[in-house]
Amino acid sequence: MTDTQKHGGNVVPHVVLSIAEAQVELAADFLMQLGARAVEERSVGQTVELWAVVGDAEASERCLVRCSGEWAGRVEWVSIALSDAWKEFAQAVEVNPHLTITPSWHQIDHDHGNAIAVLIDPEESFGLGDHPTTRLVADMLWRHVRPGMSVLDMGSGSGVLSIVAALRGATRVLGIDRSSGAVTVSERNAARNLVSELTEFRHGSVVPSGEMFDLVAANILAPVLLELSDSIVQAVEPEGLIILSGLHVDRSSHVVERYRTLGCHVVEEVTLEGWYSALMKRMR
Repeated sequence: MTDTQKHGGNVVPHVVLSIAEAQVELAADFLMQLGARAVEERSVGQTVELWAVVGDAEASERCLVRCSGEWAGRVEWVSIALSDAWKEFAQAVEVNPHLTITPSWHQIDHDHGNAIAVLIDPEESFGLGDHPTTRLVADMLWRHVRPGMSVLDMGSGSGVLSIVAALRGATRVLGIDRSSGAVTVSERNAARNLVSELTEFRHGSVVPSGEMFDLVAANILAPVLLELSDSIVQAVEPEGLIILSGLHVDRSSHVVERYRTLGCHVVEEVTLEGWYSALMKRMR
């Protein structure tokens, strides 16, 4: 019996954090980075509660563990009808003049001219692709992926970055995510964007051993970027590229320095709304 069935069906888990008002922005950003589609703020006495869907029951519990050092939290089960209310307000996001990320239930916005629209439905578990870190990586992929490249997408979530790489010309794209529901959601989104034959999605949390790629994109939390640093660098072909993201501007330097010690050189650095991404090249 699944967790949803145990709770009566037609429900999804919400992570609820109890925080001080001064930390609302920080906590909301953290939840969005973990894949929240939207974050609702509710006043409760002298504190604030943030409600967010970050995935299935497994992902929700993992999120609580990630947050436990800073904030108290719990999981609440909410009906799907109420949980989907956010869709009414979801908007297409312009990554650059050539690329938008668009909710799949929207009509294509022709105001974006000839821009390619990546159609995404996060379903019950994953982010829509509008977080600043996702937009930064999507733009880098758009500018640096070349036809025929192989790409590894660590922390693939809804598959949006893998899809961007495939649309840009990559002929082999592998997405890996530690949430067990990610594979199905990503495969559906890949089919929606007609790139199923170019993409593969796996459930896991480690870099595949013995496989090499022209480019690795890792839009994951700083501790995981550090933990996986050796294997990420080893998975990149010599002279290949690494995109590091999921980093706050003021907490990025030690991660970048770690990759420098492993023989990588910074090619480009970009920021957006307090978030940082780096494009690095493996030099040895």
